[in-house]
Amino acid sequence: MNPSGDDAERAALIEVGRARTAEREGRAADAVASYATALSALAGSDNGALIAMVLRRQGNVHLHRGETREAEALYRESLARCEECGHASGLASALNCLASVVQRHGDLSEAERLYQRAAQVAGAANETRLAGIVEQNLGILASLRGDWDVALAAYERSLEAFDTIGDDEGASWVLSNVGRLHSERGEPELATRAFARARSIASSRGDTLVESTVEQNYAELLVSQDRLDEAMVACERALALATQRGDRLRRAGSLKLRARIERGYRDYDAAIGSLAEACELARAAEDSLLEAELLCEVGEVWRLRGERGVAGAVWSEALATFNRVGAKRAAVDTAALISHAERPAPQR
Repeated sequence: MNPSGDDAERAALIEVGRARTAEREGRAADAVASYATALSALAGSDNGALIAMVLRRQGNVHLHRGETREAEALYRESLARCEECGHASGLASALNCLASVVQRHGDLSEAERLYQRAAQVAGAANETRLAGIVEQNLGILASLRGDWDVALAAYERSLEAFDTIGDDEGASWVLSNVGRLHSERGEPELATRAFARARSIASSRGDTLVESTVEQNYAELLVSQDRLDEAMVACERALALATQRGDRLRRAGSLKLRARIERGYRDYDAAIGSLAEACELARAAEDSLLEAELLCEVGEVWRLRGERGVAGAVWSEALATFNRVGAKRAAVDTAALISHAERPAPQR
């Protein structure tokens, strides 16, 4: 490599460092700009592995902002670069990222295929951290399907991988997902413990992305315990962090949760308003699963207003998506709602 090439790579790596700092601090626009500067510095470079890494990380920023199309294009370009230069760990990373996009589009079977391929490549390359990331994503996929034991086993393998290499960032993500899983299983003490560990790590690192996710998941636990006032405080914190980051998907998730709290307060107009905004965000991000989940919430508000026919129609639309993507637990729950809505109303 000639000196000018070395200088270009050093300049690119400095920009990558700036971008990573901006990501942690929630300055997504600055992160995108730094990654773009890094790619400009690498124009003409033959270091395909480095270029692929920058492309992938820039895609991650777009994905977290809900800009799915932009993220997918960058992931595919990263994948092509890795295939061209034979960079195994980069290939596994790109496959993992691309799988997350496919999952967002609702194709869980294809997402699983890509995750499994990423796991095989990461294992062959002895990439412990990457193997931990892929295991976590397989856990999320299993959780979506309602396979909680499978999900928990995957999370445990992921956490073990991150702990082995002292990766606090990775551990905080897994702990947040473990807390959410325990919450769904009706194990609030275990959930609270996992959330507390995740929050502590994220706070010490100044990681607003993980903090936002933990607050949202914790607020959902509080809602399940009917602790609405505490849940609203946690939800508003999550919403503020997501807004600060320009994170459309987590803002949509927080709005979904706020609507559930507003529903608990019987403020149905406010709930519909929150859900309408959340649906727009999910649709813009092309997240079909989240949009279906939001439709379920909309249907519940209509049911509480006495509009059983409208509720059933909305739930049917959500059910079609859940069945299409293989989200079995959500499909069963939604089918039960539709069945109940179709029963004749009791005579008074």
